[in-house]
Amino acid sequence: MRIGIIGVGTVGSGVVEIVEKNQKLWNSLGVTIEIGGICAKSDAELAPYVAKGYKTTTNADVLLDDASLQTIVEVAGGYELPRKWITKALQNGKNVVTANKALLAKYGHEIFPLAKQKNCHVLFEAAVGGGIPIIRSIQEGLTGNRIESLSCIINGTCNYILTQMSQNGLTFEVALQQAQAQGYAEADPTFDIEGIDAAHKTALLASLASGKRVDFQKIHVTGITGVTAQDIQHAKDFDCTIKLLGNYRRVGERVDARVHPCLIPNDHLLSSVNGVLNAVYLECDNLGPTLQTGAGAGKMPTASAVAADLVSLARSLGGRAPIPMDWFREGNDADLVSVDQLQTRYYFRFTTKDARGVLASITSILASNNISIESILQKGVRDPGKVSIVLLTERALESDVKAALAKIDALDAVTEPSRMIRFL
Repeated sequence: MRIGIIGVGTVGSGVVEIVEKNQKLWNSLGVTIEIGGICAKSDAELAPYVAKGYKTTTNADVLLDDASLQTIVEVAGGYELPRKWITKALQNGKNVVTANKALLAKYGHEIFPLAKQKNCHVLFEAAVGGGIPIIRSIQEGLTGNRIESLSCIINGTCNYILTQMSQNGLTFEVALQQAQAQGYAEADPTFDIEGIDAAHKTALLASLASGKRVDFQKIHVTGITGVTAQDIQHAKDFDCTIKLLGNYRRVGERVDARVHPCLIPNDHLLSSVNGVLNAVYLECDNLGPTLQTGAGAGKMPTASAVAADLVSLARSLGGRAPIPMDWFREGNDADLVSVDQLQTRYYFRFTTKDARGVLASITSILASNNISIESILQKGVRDPGKVSIVLLTERALESDVKAALAKIDALDAVTEPSRMIRFL
């Protein structure tokens, strides 16, 4: 199989390295993969590949129009240009391998139906979970099961920050600065810390698991910017840890998909997934619970997922039909469960004046909104005359929780907005 690679940044350069060093192994599988062209933005980026004798160009159309190339690897990132490149590749009858989760989350409803029309493959293992083979697991390995639910730690930046806060007592701001210094967070970290990246990936996984198109722009998303060192410590007091999770759950014929911080009991498998690692925890009707974990980003882990797709594609060229993805189309949108209909346990933290009757007022409001208390902690805070009241609830309805917190925040004795974190 001859391939053209668009983008030789971190991931693209890793793909070239793996293709160069793995030919002997792949030959033993009856596979030969040849790089027939490389495209990058500038001659400077292409210089190392010119020196090796590769065909190079700064114009992607040169690769897209090359009839000798059967597959295009898009690892440049972004939205509009990759959308144009992938569309043209498919129209020209070429298969596509991409690591671009943002593109697929936004334009998958265009790309996958076009691929079906042209009888082409679109593989995207590297788009979710880096080197974790979660896409292939859902599409092939778990086809004897119905996925009832999944919870995933799917953004390494957020997991690193929360791990540093938990293990080293850092504030969010200091942990973020450390992540940037280590190269785990961008100069502008908004895409990661506000949960947008996790929403793209969660929407793709929820779509695969449900067979319906889950629009990432319509699911509930909360990032980690509101998680404090105080919350991390209180979670420990309750033998829990806090992680940013992407969640999917089948609710009859409906889909519950969300991204937000969660309290996870320390005896759960996800609680020990730390640093920049990613993990996907699935509950299946026949298999039961299963966990896949590994490097979710980085040059070689992500490139290895691209390479796995290439080998799978090369072995399919003898006639294996593309995996049907026509469910990811407009008109097949998932019926999403509103977050207001969620029923789970909750963590609340209230900062109040140290005055008589405050706790009674709070518990009275909770009770009048059908919220039962499981545990209470009351601690002093650095500011004299104030206390921190921490509650864990029994299962409650999110709409009741929102109504109760609005009333509690209106109390004169409450000095800061209430803090709420959902349980896994």
